[in-house]
Amino acid sequence: MKRSITYKSVPVKNVSLRFLKNVARRSTIYVGIDIGKYKLYVTVRWTPPRSKAVVYEHPWFVENTREIPALVAKLRKIANKNKLIVGIESTGSYGDPLRQALADAEIVVHQVRTKVTHDYAEVFDGVPSQHDGKDAAIIAELVSQGKSTIWSYESQSETENEIRYQVKKMIDIHKEIKRMQGKLEGLLARYWPEITSILALTSITLLKLLRYYGGPGTLHQDKESAQKIRQFSNSRINEEKSKDIRNAAKQTCGVRQGTWDMQTCKDIAIRMLELHKQSGSCKKRLKTLVEQSCTQLQRLSKILGVGTASVVWCHIGDPRRYHCSDAWIKAMGLNLVERSSGEYQSEVRISKRGDSETRRWLYMSALRWIQQSPVKQWYQRKKLQTGKKIPGEKNKLTGGKAVVAVMRKLLKGLWYAIVHDIPFDGEKLFFKEGSRRKDAIPRKAGRRPRRKKTKKVSRSDGVKVGFLRNGQKSTK
Repeated sequence: MKRSITYKSVPVKNVSLRFLKNVARRSTIYVGIDIGKYKLYVTVRWTPPRSKAVVYEHPWFVENTREIPALVAKLRKIANKNKLIVGIESTGSYGDPLRQALADAEIVVHQVRTKVTHDYAEVFDGVPSQHDGKDAAIIAELVSQGKSTIWSYESQSETENEIRYQVKKMIDIHKEIKRMQGKLEGLLARYWPEITSILALTSITLLKLLRYYGGPGTLHQDKESAQKIRQFSNSRINEEKSKDIRNAAKQTCGVRQGTWDMQTCKDIAIRMLELHKQSGSCKKRLKTLVEQSCTQLQRLSKILGVGTASVVWCHIGDPRRYHCSDAWIKAMGLNLVERSSGEYQSEVRISKRGDSETRRWLYMSALRWIQQSPVKQWYQRKKLQTGKKIPGEKNKLTGGKAVVAVMRKLLKGLWYAIVHDIPFDGEKLFFKEGSRRKDAIPRKAGRRPRRKKTKKVSRSDGVKVGFLRNGQKSTK
């Protein structure tokens, strides 16, 4: 197939559509658009009548977003005479104003993956280089080959928009909590190192103690410290643990605090308590919104939890959009990849593509699942297969790969249950292979036929040549 390609750009206001005279009526014209923050490059691909040659027009230069109306007007004129398909790369939010304008003009839009565009660069013209005009031409070519998917722009309901808002707010809050925990850990290592072996950094009781006392010195001097510990923990800390906290404050080897050192600890504790309160409010609101949302999101929330299900729904989307469970898992970066060459054999690992927050929330959901049967037994068996020995620990294995295996298996079952509209059965998904379930069909009565024994037959040089059944003689 011959191609006529030129990459010198022309401003969209100077573009003439004279080439439409040479295009067969009702033929398909493909348009590729390379999207940048400030610039758009548009390339038109068309085929002359009774010819196998392909013509690419000069790339159109468009200022984003000021000249989008002029671009849409040009494309609308093409669509009035011929079938028009526009291809766009999935480049974040810079292309959303254009997508909305094209949807308002009723122009069909397709999505081309960035990885496909990158891999096709050298195949396109024999040169591995990439630039804006060439990328637009590649996108148009890939759309013509069917290497794209329909990418319609749909306005979301108020409920869906609020779910996205609450999810983003919740994720930002958790990131801030992690950052403040790092600061608090450094301060406690300096002023009160013993307390972290008694109370975790995530403990609300510890934060309330620091908010009230600011450090171990004032806690030790307070005669009513035992009552305060009981009050801050809502009586969940027993007397023995309360005594350990007071002894840690009395016998601490940390650096003595000044007035402003204590105030720093108080400020961090106050901020972390505020963040925990805001996080709880977000989750409570999300629970209400999920109950008002679609059935698929409600089913996800029952299995994964409201927070995790909302994060997956907002970042990955409806499972029904994916043609198979592997595609859904791949979008989360949980697909298995391998990089081996020659004698080097690499370990199989997950690709970690896409948003890391989705994997982090799914990991925490999987940790909750492995606490219950039969997932716990399945996890223990997987841990024995994939775990590595922990240095300095006897008979202990790492369980990270086993947790990821639980995540993958759980997501596959969820996709199948939601797409095929059947109840999710965790026991059926995680039961041990070869074991008998309670609802399994009983075997027919009678004795199973015994398998005939075989004997290995080898040559004098040790090479195996086959097997002989009992009573059969070798021809050697």
